[in-house]
Amino acid sequence: MSEYQNKAVKLLASTVSDGSLMDLNDRRDAFLHRALELYFAAGGTEDAIQPMVEKVYSTSKPRVDIAVGDVLYKLAGIGHACDIDIIQAGYNKLDDAKQTFAGEHHHP
Repeated sequence: MSEYQNKAVKLLASTVSDGSLMDLNDRRDAFLHRALELYFAAGGTEDAIQPMVEKVYSTSKPRVDIAVGDVLYKLAGIGHACDIDIIQAGYNKLDDAKQTFAGEHHHP
């Protein structure tokens, strides 16, 4: 795994249960929530989602590693169109999550 992925998983492990961390259903649902949030943030409309769902489910199910690569490829395109360094955005999220987690667990 990459340095970023290792740091993200370590932080995630400190915020969810071990069962949830390794539960593909939990990880998948959390990803879908954030993917839809990104779609909305980038100007996507709710009425366009169902046709996309139908298109996805009308094809053969891809391997997870291929689908992850496709997501990263398309995410790079969104980052480019929005003039965002996606890797820096990821590290910023880790920093914010660490600070939030530290604040929640700091008892003076």
